[in-house]
Amino acid sequence: MTTTPRELADELDVSAKTIRAFLRVEYPDHPHGSRWELDEDQATVVRARFSD
Repeated sequence: MTTTPRELADELDVSAKTIRAFLRVEYPDHPHGSRWELDEDQATVVRARFSD
């Protein structure tokens, strides 16, 4: 199962733009312009970064 930045944004009350900016730094090898579909490990990293 994959998760998108939009889904995480809704869950964490953070803008999807902010999450995508973080992802570009955290995963610089992701192809520019392609859709982010995060696996569970990547989603966990985002949750850890943006959860209260």
